[in-house]
Amino acid sequence: MNILGAPTNLGNRPYDDGTPRMTHLGPGRLRERGIVERLRARDLGDVAAAAYRDLVRPAGGIRNEDLVLDHLLAIARKIEAHDGFTLVIAGDCSVLPGTMLGMSRNLEPGLVYIDAHSDLGTPDTSQTGGAAGMDLAFVTGRGDTSLARLGGDGPLVKDERIVAVGVRDGDFRGTGIRTADSAERVLELLGKHPFVIHFDVDALDPSSMPFVDSAEPGGLTANEMIELLRPLVRHPNALGMEMTIYDPKDDHDSKGADLLIEILASAFGT
Repeated sequence: MNILGAPTNLGNRPYDDGTPRMTHLGPGRLRERGIVERLRARDLGDVAAAAYRDLVRPAGGIRNEDLVLDHLLAIARKIEAHDGFTLVIAGDCSVLPGTMLGMSRNLEPGLVYIDAHSDLGTPDTSQTGGAAGMDLAFVTGRGDTSLARLGGDGPLVKDERIVAVGVRDGDFRGTGIRTADSAERVLELLGKHPFVIHFDVDALDPSSMPFVDSAEPGGLTANEMIELLRPLVRHPNALGMEMTIYDPKDDHDSKGADLLIEILASAFGT
């Protein structure tokens, strides 16, 4: 297994005090706490994003749009250069199109979307202008932006090849995206297609994982997340996974980082 860091906060909205969020520090904290050694992985290093720029949202646009695009393309190139299952430990969710592009390899993979939010916002509908709240829209080709056109003539993933788990804010009415509440059901819906796993840690209950940008009440326990991930990451059709949105700003004793590493190690069996 490979581990690739993708530290970024470009897709987040700022904190309430107007300063950039610290999700870009998440991968480094996970490394400090031993994620590479615990998962017995090959470390591919980091694909770092540019510094945060758009503290004020461009009128009707996406914050840091061109910077996000550059980061996505760099992530895809790095993934494509290495064979095998890759775990992307990322900052915010804006990395999803880059992960999908890099792991696609002309296979038209499906997507297991584990997240508290539906993230189907577009530049026209988003209230914050943050690309992290539009990541699922981008990979499905929604929105008038180059971030939604990385798949060329079509989307990076079609609605009918997406299975969502854990969404508590938003829904998928009017789309072809399906939902499930177990790994067995996810795999049944995916059929024989290869797939990529998106794991936003806000899918966990905020009582155990409050270190995220937009916590939602409810969510999965750590044990429930392990039971969900274990059959998915070990499945022969799994191409790779990304883990996003861990913000270490208030994780002073690294309790959150340690929990995430424990979840992954239990899921992968390392």
